[in-house]
Amino acid sequence: MRPHIVFFQESVPNIERAIEWAQMADIFVVIGTSLAVYPAASLLHYVRRGVPVYYIDPRPAAVPAGVTVIPEPATRGVETLKKYLLG
Repeated sequence: MRPHIVFFQESVPNIERAIEWAQMADIFVVIGTSLAVYPAASLLHYVRRGVPVYYIDPRPAAVPAGVTVIPEPATRGVETLKKYLLG
């Protein structure tokens, strides 16, 4: 039985569709990743200029300028994100 994961050197199913969604997003949130595995890690580069991008991870990787980094575990980071979004 095959797990629902992508192994190294495999193509990512539906990556084209994910890119399209990233390009249409009004807000983009990345949670719990090292941003080291491509092509999925490249999705934040497809977000339109001016769209808010948030990255939640307790050990965040370097990110492009303009990305708001929330250096917390996902459970706390989402609560912090809610504060950003709701004021």
